[in-house]
Amino acid sequence: MEWWRWVAAAVQAVLLLVLVLLWWDTLRDRRGWTSGRAARTAAAGSVVIPVGVVPVLLTPPVVVLVLLAVPAVAVAVMALAS
Repeated sequence: MEWWRWVAAAVQAVLLLVLVLLWWDTLRDRRGWTSGRAARTAAAGSVVIPVGVVPVLLTPPVVVLVLLAVPAVAVAVMALAS
């Protein structure tokens, strides 16, 4: 595998981790939710990280760019919304 695929996979993992942490923060702020309940829900959602990294390692370069752009746009939108 080329070195850039591993870099792209690491970037994808960081972006997905940021999304899971932002989701955890949103869940924590819900009325009636404890930190523990929000953490358990976000931990279950953290399955998306390896599921998102594997396609980056196995798909063509053009698809890798799309796979990186989707969570990056989502993080940017969530940052602008808060």
